[in-house]
Order: sequence, then structure tokens, then C-alpha cells
Amino acid sequence: MIKLSGIEKYFFAGTPNQVLALDNINLQIQRGDFLTVIGSNGAGKSTLLKAVAGVISVDAGSIKIDGLDVTAHPEYMRARDIGRIDQDPMASTAADLSIEENLAIAYLRGQKRGLARAVTSQRTGYFRDTLRNIGLGLEDRLKVPVGTLSGGQRQALALVMATIARPKLLLLDEHTAALDPKAARQVMEITERLVQQYKLTTLMITHNMEQALRFGNRLIMMHRGRVILDISAEEKGKLTVAALVDRFTSTSGTVFDDDRALLA
Repeated sequence: MIKLSGIEKYFFAGTPNQVLALDNINLQIQRGDFLTVIGSNGAGKSTLLKAVAGVISVDAGSIKIDGLDVTAHPEYMRARDIGRIDQDPMASTAADLSIEENLAIAYLRGQKRGLARAVTSQRTGYFRDTLRNIGLGLEDRLKVPVGTLSGGQRQALALVMATIARPKLLLLDEHTAALDPKAARQVMEITERLVQQYKLTTLMITHNMEQALRFGNRLIMMHRGRVILDISAEEKGKLTVAALVDRFTSTSGTVFDDDRALLA
């Protein structure tokens, strides 16, 4: 279980430009939950994921993973338990290394072993079987540099890398936002397949309200650093995008201002 208690994060603290980016966030995520996260511009969505991953520190509150308080743990220590993908297909992979080498690095995340020892014949077979599971034909291109892949292929590979060590938590920060519609649909299909197959606890930010309603068993909406809506699978299954926007407006008292979410 992932438990966030009283999380607060300030940017530019103590200056006239001080911003409260996360305001008393309290959230419990059960093992196997797939949460979609949506919200207005500047709501704190990405800040929340960065705080959980240890990319940024928090100013108050605690973060626990399976009962272990990781609040003070740096990013590299949390990486053993957390898989993470950002928007940029180039960010989660090493372009100059082969597909096989990228997978080997991901497989040994958190372990002190060199790349030369990471690639073995046994692991190569495992990598090939794992790639075959996503259906893009990458299992026959293990020696190919990742930089030669398309954005969609790289993001699909990043998904495999993020999940290959079966993390306790998978964090997805608008991981289809930079892709064309066809590639985005393909990557989301792979995402859903891997999350279900490995029963991964997942927190996914999306700017696409249709995605937020379609995927996962729970939806949270953020506004001005707070979680203002927490919607169960049963409830969100009955919602339309228009109804979700109305819920946001009535709860926050403001008009939803993310055009990307409304036009996607």
C-alpha cells in the first residue's frame, strides 16, 4: 500500500513568489489499484508524482510504501521499488545503447552491477520473451540502438523497462502526451495489458479526460495543490466527460481551464 499523509510542497518558499504546490495531500493507494489523475493547469499533478518518486523533497508530511517511510529517501533508493515514465519518449531510455542494454539496466535497477555483467544469454531470452508480449516486433531487434526507434516504440520500450523488475509502484506522467494519436492508443493498450498482467499499483497522470474515465479503477482530480475529487470505478463508469467537468466546476467553484483535456 502507498500512503501519503499531510504532504505539502512549496516552491520559492519565503519569497514574494511563494507557491503552495501541494496542499495537505492525504491519499491511500491499495496494492493493485490503477489511479488516473487529472486536473486543471498547475494543479500539482506532476509535482505529486515527483514527490512520490523522490525527484523533489516535500516540506511536510510523510510518504510510505508498504509501511516503510521513504520520505527522506533520495530518488535512487526509491527507484528499486518505483518505475517511472515521463512525457518525453527520449527521457526514459538511453539512445546510444541497444534495446538489450537498456533492458539490462532496467532489470538490475538498484543493484551494483556493471553493464558488461548485466547482459547474459539467460536474460537475453527473458528480454526477448518480454518484448514479444507487447507485439511490436522489438524482440527481433535487441542489438539495435534505441535512438533508431520511433517515439511510440521508445515509449513502449520505456514501459517494459519500467515494469520489468515488477516495481511496487508505477508512475506515469502523461506518457502518451507527446505521441501521435495512433501511437498513443497503442501505448495505452500496452500500458493496460502490463498493469493487468503484473497487477501493478499504478498512478497515471493524463490530460485526456476520456482516458481518465476509461482506464483504471479509480480517478482523482486535483486543483490548486489539493485532491478535490476521488471517484471509484463504479462511479466513474457512469460518468461522461461533460459530467466530470460539471463535477469539477461545482466542487472547485472555477471553470476547468485545460483545453487539451477537453479537446482530446
